[in-house]
Parts: sequence; structure tokens; C-alpha cells
Amino acid sequence: MNRPIRTPAEPASIDRRTALKSLGVAGFAAAGLPLLGATPANAAGTGASVPIDWNGPSRVSRSTPTLQVVVNPKIRRESPIHDRVYSALRSLDTDYVRFVPWYPYPKLGVAELEPPAGGRTSWDFSLLDPLVEDFENATRGRSPMLNFSTIPEWMWLPTAWALQGGALRVIGGGNGLAASGTDWTDYTFAVDVTPLGTGSQNGLSYAQAGWLVRMQDTGNGYGFLLSNYPYGSPAAPGYIVFVLFKGGQVASVQPTALPFAVEPGRTYQVRTTAAGADLAVTVNGTEVLTVHDSTFASGTVGFREYGTESATFDNVAVTAATGATLLTDDFSRDLSRWAAPTAYPADPDEAAFGYSQGNRLAVSPGVVADYYKRLVSWYTAGGFTDEYGVFHASHHHYPLPYWEVLNEIDFEHAISPQDYTTLYDAIVTAIHEVSPHTKFVGLALGNAASLDYYRHFLDPKNHRPGIPLDLISYHFYAQPNTADTADQYGPDGFAQADGFLATVGQIEEIRKALAPTVRTTVNELGTILPASSTQTDPAPIPDAYWNFSGGIYAYVFARLALMGIDIIGESQLVGHPGQFPSVSMLDWTTGTPNARYRVLELILDEVKPGCRLVEIPGQPSSGSLYALAMKDHGRRKVLVINKTNAPVEVSLDGLRGGRVRIVDQRSAGGPIRDERNPDGAITLGGYAVAVAVLAG
Repeated sequence: MNRPIRTPAEPASIDRRTALKSLGVAGFAAAGLPLLGATPANAAGTGASVPIDWNGPSRVSRSTPTLQVVVNPKIRRESPIHDRVYSALRSLDTDYVRFVPWYPYPKLGVAELEPPAGGRTSWDFSLLDPLVEDFENATRGRSPMLNFSTIPEWMWLPTAWALQGGALRVIGGGNGLAASGTDWTDYTFAVDVTPLGTGSQNGLSYAQAGWLVRMQDTGNGYGFLLSNYPYGSPAAPGYIVFVLFKGGQVASVQPTALPFAVEPGRTYQVRTTAAGADLAVTVNGTEVLTVHDSTFASGTVGFREYGTESATFDNVAVTAATGATLLTDDFSRDLSRWAAPTAYPADPDEAAFGYSQGNRLAVSPGVVADYYKRLVSWYTAGGFTDEYGVFHASHHHYPLPYWEVLNEIDFEHAISPQDYTTLYDAIVTAIHEVSPHTKFVGLALGNAASLDYYRHFLDPKNHRPGIPLDLISYHFYAQPNTADTADQYGPDGFAQADGFLATVGQIEEIRKALAPTVRTTVNELGTILPASSTQTDPAPIPDAYWNFSGGIYAYVFARLALMGIDIIGESQLVGHPGQFPSVSMLDWTTGTPNARYRVLELILDEVKPGCRLVEIPGQPSSGSLYALAMKDHGRRKVLVINKTNAPVEVSLDGLRGGRVRIVDQRSAGGPIRDERNPDGAITLGGYAVAVAVLAG
């Protein structure tokens, strides 16, 4: 699920949904897999012939195409597109749909938001039940995969803000503010800032400390980050990053290279001056940034860390332009002058990406397991008995064929392979007590290249006796560069896909050596535009992007099917501004499909488990086309993908008198185009995906 993609301003968290998530780091195309080459003329958009040896190397596909549904306000019953969303899901009618109530919406994903105390509990399913009921109705008769991925915040340590060694120590939690000062206008905010090297993304450690000025509330104002995260290429040794928060979202991010290194554990004296529409930052007496922005004329100060990021802050002094002292704090006494980040908002539709960001458990694995046992019992066994012996009746008796244990464990809490295996065993044991027939999905890695997780988790000797290892999962998102045009999506995106596929080859070697009967689901597969995922009001997404993204899914699906991967899920049914709109398969305002949805529909129709996949020889990885031949109950088919935004004419023996089903920029999100009796060649528009059914 989409783990939040780390924006350039928040590199640590991708929990998706971070930018650059799971791009694959093991190289490019895996040897021996079919990739159709193009001549230089082909690359310019002329033509190509696809020679097929129908008696060549082949394998029977066991791969099921599917998708994930991430809980967000757009799929609630109150949403104006609710009915269309679930109609679209029912129409796909596939197995293994992944349902993820995800941490940014705590009230829509956590059933016990407060710890039990004084004989009372906070169990509440009033907002969760409608979501589960609608999903279960839409997937009735199928075998979905549920993943309530969010362990309640109160089960984690450390708390986001605490006094430590005479300073304020902040670990994740998002934006926290001074308790007063929203009417302050022009002032200087001086503070000693010590970034710590605890940030983590895609195996990269970094240090990043954030402070805030002119904050109207936690979602509106200005932020600055002192960071050694590599925001550019080649990377500078340090960056100062300006962040505009607007409407509860990151509205813009502007990194500026520093002439000096930002070192973890080193303290920097920072002064930020707000005067009219001008903002200026000095570090150790040197001016490093000036910004002109008139969005906010007043507001208070604060601090920001995200995910596993941490820093200490000390010796705060806020001085008005008149010289008056507005706030001082040396953090020697208490935090009474501050309003630390709240665990979750009152509004269930308000995103809280700072929720549940601890990195070690405050409770035993058994307590976590009991939470999941009760949650599952609510939905499968008619209710549960709480921590004080009170029975809560639900009357739900849903089947639970598959349960995935947590999500993007490498990103969301930086859980080690060893600690995750311990948690997995405890949760599986507890759930099996109330749902004995459930099968389990493990890992759900955001960075597929984290190979140590597979080596540890897939080794049976690292588990309790009798613990089932049914499936593993991991994710991949291609991400074009920020400055890419539509024509450049293809070269960047398909190269990243090839890197991921090479990583899958490494994972498969580990799986086959340690646990060959364990199946695999790649259950978050897609693309993300970095700009649209960071903007409250995203720039228009080019129409060609949706076809490019559909092409990435079709390409990776075909390659994974040839590798024997069992389940391949497109991400995700609905995204929207502030919730990664570029991953959406439906228009978030109308609920109508886009090309990503139509490509999945095409793959479901035409590339079914049980068909024979025939490799096409001699296809260099640098080509503009990809082709895969199929034998399906006596019919010969060819899946063809244009990896560029230029038209390409494709010739296929047997196409004359056949039919071609096409998703391209002409059909866009409308019904799949059907061309009958072509003359032996087809022209594929930019990023088109087509299945040709040959005559004879």
C-alpha cells in the first residue's frame, strides 16, 4: 500500500507511498526474458515486425492480475463517487484484491485508538464497518487479502516529543507548534538545531531537522529543513529546504544546496527572520537562503520531524521586529510552552501522516497479537472479549481467506527482519485461534531490494514450530524525474522497471533456496509523479501519463508472469490530491476509469492464469516495443506494449482477419478499443497496450 511516498521534503517516510520507492537497484533487464527490439527508425515511430516461434520456450502462466484498494475518504459512503468506485471494483471481478485501511487515516484504520485503562476500552468499529462491508460485498465470491496494517500509536515508543539532556528531542510525529503566537507577524526565530542520522529511505540513512515559522496551525505555514538527504544529482553535502504547508498538505518543496556539509550529531545555530513577504535563514552566522512568499503574514513557530527522522532543539528565542521577546525556552523544565503533535485528528477524513511513527514497541508482541486477534474475531467470529472481559458483539461472519501482516515494515517503523519475524509469528498464532483457515502474507516490503528480510524471514528455522509461511509480498513504483516531459516518462520508467525485475530475480533465488513452496504477491505495482504527490492542488496530470502508467503495469506483469510470480496487483483503485493522485485508477472527482484501470481490465480479460506464455527470442532490452506471445485454449494472442510516446507500426503474421483490443491515448479511460479485420499491421500510439488475437 501505499506506503506515503516520501516527497522531496520528507525523504524518510515513504511509506509509499516516499518518492523513489522500490525503484529496484540490482541492474537492468534480466537475461533471457523477451523484449522486442526496435531499429532506430522504430524508435522514431516507424515500424517493427515481430517474429514469433510458437514452438519456442514457454511456460503455463499461474499469475493472477489484481489491484489494491486503499482506504481514504473517496471510498467512504459519504463520498459523491462512492457508488462508482464500488461498481468499478465489482466489474473487475478478480481474486486477491488487497484491502488496506492505512495509517494516514487513523479513525478509518485503527479499531482501538486509546489504550485500555480504568476498566474501560476504546474499541470502536463504527467507521470501519461500512468500509469493510462495502469491500466484502464488492468482492463477494472471491478471495480478497485484508491488511489492517496500522498498529495503534499507543503501542509504540518513543513518544514524538520529550525532554532529553536539557534539550527537546523530537522523533517523527509531524508538525508541532508553540502553544501561542498564531498572531505573531514579523520576528526572528533563533534555535540550536542538531539533526540526527536516523532518517531512512530505500536503505539510505540521512539526517534531517525541521523547524517552522508563521504557522497558522499544523497544516498551514512555512517549514525549513536542514538535511544531508541527496535532494539533487550529483548530491551536495548539505541542503536547506523550504517547504510550504497549505491546507494540511505539502504544497511546494524547494531544496537549495549548501556550501558546507550537514553532519549528523553536529549542532547548528539557526536564525530565521520573517519580515513582510521575505523569509531569510542564516546558519552559524552565514545567510544560506532567502525566500519571497506572501501566503502567510502571521503565525507561530514549531518543529517538524517525520517517520524515523529525529533531531534535538535547544535555546529557543523568538524576538519581534520591535525587539520585544515573544518566546524563550531552554527546555530545562517542561514542555508547557508547546503543543506537541497530536496522535490523530478528530476529523476522520483529515490525513495524519505523522501517526504511528515509533520505532520500537512499548508493549510485548503478544499485546499486538491480541489486538489483531480481537479485530479479526470481530469480523469473522461475531465479536470478541475485550481486555476487561466484556464481550462486544458484531454479528459479522466474513470469510477471511488471506491476511497480510503489516505493511512496508522497512519504511513505516524500520522494523528489523528479526523483530518482524517475531511479530509475524505472534500475530499469525493469535489470528489462527479465531480464524484457523486463514492464510498469511508476510513482509510487504516497500523496498524490494532489502534482501536481508527475505533471507531471514523465509528461513523456517527462524520461526516458531508450526508457523505457516504461505506468501511473501513486496512493492514497486516507477517514478519519472520531476522535470520529465511525457516523452521522457518511458525511458526513465521502463529502465526502473528493468532494475526492479532484476531484483525480483535475486529474490526468487533466495525464495527457491529457502522456501520453494511459498508464493509471491507483488501487491503494489504502479508509478508516481513526484510533483502531484506533494501538492495540495496538483498540477494537471498529462493524459499520456495514465497510458504510460498502464504500460508499466502491463510490462512488469508480463515479465513477472514469465518468472512465475503468482499475484500481481496494480496500485491503487482511488487516489486523490493529498493522497497520491497519480496512483489512481479512477478519476477522483467523477469516479470514472482512466487508462490504468482499462489496462488492468485488458490484462484480466486476455492474459489469464492457465494460458501458455511463449517467449519471443532476440529482443534487445533497448527496444521501443515489448511483446509476449500466448496460447490460450487454441487461440494465438500477442501482448504488445509501446514503451515510448511515439507511434509505432507493428506487423504480426496472422493478424490479417484477426482482432486487436487496444488501450491508448485515443481510448484513454473509455472502453477498450476493438479493431477487427486489420490488414496485418497495427499502429500503436504512444504508450499503447494492445492484445492481438490472431486469425486461424
